[in-house]
Amino acid sequence: MKVADHAVIKAAGSSSESLEDAIFIPIVSVASLGFLLGAVGAKAGGADIIRATARVTFWGALAMIATAGIGKLFGAVV
Repeated sequence: MKVADHAVIKAAGSSSESLEDAIFIPIVSVASLGFLLGAVGAKAGGADIIRATARVTFWGALAMIATAGIGKLFGAVV
């Protein structure tokens, strides 16, 4: 199943969580954190790469957790 097909099925109201859902969500979360790493920005700004990476990863993960929690609270598709 393609990613676009997955989005259409979710938008249509399919509520059963399949194995694909169980795998897809963690992969997207980990990839998002990976792309949020602050190493490039730190290097460009002359900051400490380790501290910048840790800071961006922490706050990015916290934002994703908060978003997922709010989505679950209001019954939105997460």
